[in-house]
Amino acid sequence: MNLFKKESGVNLHISLNNFKLNVGTKEILIEDRFTLVLGKFKKDALNQYENKYFLEIIDNLELIPVKKFINLFQNQTTNLSNLDKSLNILDYLSTYRKIMEYNLEAFSGFNSLTEILLKIFRYIFLTQKKIQLSEELELSKLYKKSSDLASIIDLIQKLDEAIKKNSKELNYLEEDYFQQKSQVDQIKKELRNYDLQIRDLNETKKECFSQINRITRQIEGSLNEYKNDSIAKLGINVNLTNAEKIRALQKKAKEAQYEIKQIRSRINETKVKLENLTPHYEIYKNDYEELLETIKKDEKRINEVKSNYEKKRKDNIDSPDEELGKLMLKPVRPSVEIEDEIGKTISEIDKISIPENTFNVHSLSDLTQIIEKLREFDKILKIGSDKINISTNEKEVAKSFENFKTFEIIIHDLEFLLNNFLKEIHLEIIYQLVVSNDNMAFLIKTKFIRNYKENVNFEGLTTPEKIYFIIAFFLSIKILLKSENILFSNLFIPNIYNKSGSIYRTIRKILPIFETNDNLTNFKLIFLMSNLELKKEIENLKVIKVEES
Repeated sequence: MNLFKKESGVNLHISLNNFKLNVGTKEILIEDRFTLVLGKFKKDALNQYENKYFLEIIDNLELIPVKKFINLFQNQTTNLSNLDKSLNILDYLSTYRKIMEYNLEAFSGFNSLTEILLKIFRYIFLTQKKIQLSEELELSKLYKKSSDLASIIDLIQKLDEAIKKNSKELNYLEEDYFQQKSQVDQIKKELRNYDLQIRDLNETKKECFSQINRITRQIEGSLNEYKNDSIAKLGINVNLTNAEKIRALQKKAKEAQYEIKQIRSRINETKVKLENLTPHYEIYKNDYEELLETIKKDEKRINEVKSNYEKKRKDNIDSPDEELGKLMLKPVRPSVEIEDEIGKTISEIDKISIPENTFNVHSLSDLTQIIEKLREFDKILKIGSDKINISTNEKEVAKSFENFKTFEIIIHDLEFLLNNFLKEIHLEIIYQLVVSNDNMAFLIKTKFIRNYKENVNFEGLTTPEKIYFIIAFFLSIKILLKSENILFSNLFIPNIYNKSGSIYRTIRKILPIFETNDNLTNFKLIFLMSNLELKKEIENLKVIKVEES
């Protein structure tokens, strides 16, 4: 029942028929394989496409009653009309459980059989898991050398992303930095100009006093000749008397001193401005220079890594004859990690003790012995109590187990399909079949593994991961049901998951899977989004805009 295996001699590239989508009173012809219908729609307009059973399941994805899964599949295809009979297993066990009130020995037998049954389920699951892990180990060994190249490419991508991120931050910072720098440089220029003005004024004062001394010496007769050129340069009228010249020079010197005092006052004010600006400027300067230096180091590092990559690629002549880009789409865990998990799985299998007369460990599909034990237990109840009349039809029991095996296959295929989608975001889902504490219902326990090592539950996922999973879950169910036209709408999911960014990112990641996988070519995807704006075009996705319905 594996949907990803090609059937011999069958061409899966078939032509899809057009589909008429009815939304309220509107009829939309869907001709393309991948279509996005945008508009504002009322939820009632999509009643014929909504699946209430799907909503019941995603209401709590941590622990899902098997009954809900059976309703989901059984009510959508006649091929599984008797699937709910698989739950009769619990009816039998529940009936046996009532005997505890009348016969302690019967209770002990029932409890023992229940434990054996759970061990059998666990043994089957672990055995299948060991087989899968062994296949994964072979794949890991095969691509070991190529994974070294993949890690180098990953480093190159991370360095390139870091350079782009830092360059973007540098552009944001650059304007503020140079604005601050311009202000600081302007203030420093003003201070230098003030210093030059003071120097010139001091020279003027000095020259004024020098000329006063010369005039005084001339008056006293110690200087025979006095030139008026220097007086003229100072702006003093050479025709004035010596006394008038001295007074003019003294006034000139006094004015120069006053101007010096004014300039120094302005210098103090300017220095205060500089002191206020300097801390902010130094912060911008340090951030700018550090970012610039980081970008240069990353650019140098990326050149070194690329050179190393080319060398390794040339040396890796024994790797599989496959393009590295395609290989990167096949994430494989390290061999050591897989071997460790295989060892743990084998250890757990060895610890499971199942009586030989209840189950044949060499024939996992043969449940005849445990069925026989259940029948023997039924006889014991009939003999041991008059108050309980248990009538067991062996064929019905066998049919229940057969239906139960069918259900297990469905869950296995669903898990397989989901993991083909989830590997795009480095997630893996594991479905575990468990029995409720009161032994009244079968439950499916959901577990996720992130990046092949981190165990998380559904609530531990990020919102984008949750939305991706819910959409992949919906599509996988439709694929299992062989629905040619798969219609998904944001109105089908709770409002907390109605996030346009995550929904459209999910569509971008999922469409290439449908394009490249031959087993998915006979499915048409229709995404009907209400009040969700598409800001960036999605490749190969036809967009139809519809007015408000």
